[in-house]
Amino acid sequence: MTTPATNVATNLDDLFRACDPEKPLTADDIQRYVDLSDARGTKNLASSITRKIMRSQPDYHQQLVTGHRGCGKSTELLRLKASLEDKQFFTVYLDVEDVIDLVEIDYLDVLLAIAREVEKQTRKRGLNLDSKLLEDLYQWFAERVLEKEQKTNFEADIKADMEASGGVPFIAKLLAMLTAEIRTSSSQRITTRQVLERELPVFVDKLNVLISNARILAQKSGKEDIVIIVDGLEKMHYRLLIQEDETNAGGISQATSTHDMLFLHHAEQLKAPRCHLVYTVPISLAFNANLRDVFDILVIPMVKTNPAGMAKLTEIIQRRVNLEAVFESAELLQQLAALSGGVVRDLMHLMRLASDTDKEKIGANEVQYACKTIIRDYDRTLRNSDMEALRQVYLEKRVQADKRFERLLNLRTVLEYENGNRWAAVHPAVLAIPWVKEQLETDGGEHG
Repeated sequence: MTTPATNVATNLDDLFRACDPEKPLTADDIQRYVDLSDARGTKNLASSITRKIMRSQPDYHQQLVTGHRGCGKSTELLRLKASLEDKQFFTVYLDVEDVIDLVEIDYLDVLLAIAREVEKQTRKRGLNLDSKLLEDLYQWFAERVLEKEQKTNFEADIKADMEASGGVPFIAKLLAMLTAEIRTSSSQRITTRQVLERELPVFVDKLNVLISNARILAQKSGKEDIVIIVDGLEKMHYRLLIQEDETNAGGISQATSTHDMLFLHHAEQLKAPRCHLVYTVPISLAFNANLRDVFDILVIPMVKTNPAGMAKLTEIIQRRVNLEAVFESAELLQQLAALSGGVVRDLMHLMRLASDTDKEKIGANEVQYACKTIIRDYDRTLRNSDMEALRQVYLEKRVQADKRFERLLNLRTVLEYENGNRWAAVHPAVLAIPWVKEQLETDGGEHG
């Protein structure tokens, strides 16, 4: 067993803070990082993508990264960022959750956010983009998106604020305003999207002029090139846009989803930035052959709950928590790790649930409470209509490129693993739901 790290939690209050399921590890958090690639059955993400990008020079590599929500994508992407910077790449990291409404998202929002972040990061790192380019970009946006009175008022406000803002360019302020309004204002969102859609070729060209200037400046400063990492898109809401209709011609359903609309219908537009580019995407899209024709896709599977995988899951907690100080028995952590199904976020959630006690240590009752709570949480996400797909995964150990599985994949009720060949399983917490367990066992399926 790994020697406990220093500065780990020794009481349940500190455990709660140390096991935040929503907070990815920064690249310099060496103490708490555990390389899970062997336990996943895959190559190390940061090393693999860094190699691809370096070997693509002087052309550029465009990559999709996917996996179940909570599998550790953001932690791995932050390590990718650090790996690329070690190789002297100028890396622009954008978490779209900070700037885009993930309930109502459009490919134009993503491209606009990229433009904003490239300008922001180059300025922040002392690379001065061409002033004429920035002025041209500002005038183009302002003339098309802002009404005449809006433009006048905007420029007056910016001039009054110039000294306080340290001379931030007009375009920086305008891009910040537009992305904020797209996120919060439905009327401005519609107006801006309509303008950009109508003049898409010009917008994409101006975006690429901006990126090209940033690439030149980065290379002059000694960097190899620019890489843009767009994280958080896998969190976009899943919604059917056209309901399946078995009464149409031929009885063939024509349903599409918000995920399809962004990444399949607009894949070419998302590829438009002429630079190294990494996007995260929802796990359900890994099964779409059309998307694989456009992008290179890397899937991060779950940590297997075999002995080697369980050892890694234990190590994740041991690097944050002194097990002897917070557990009555080491075997109790094994119960939590097994129920997590190898989902790191679920493991952290279970740790927090188990720590919800006035006792000094986590005992059998606390573990039972945590397990029952997460089982109920998954129970609330299921519908009777999900049983057919769950039964198929339970019996066949695989997921098909079928709409029936998309919701289950995005909810993590069905998990993907890798062991030479890919395979799938129903989440252990779902298998523990009484009515699900009863129906699956009634079918005579044998789970293994």
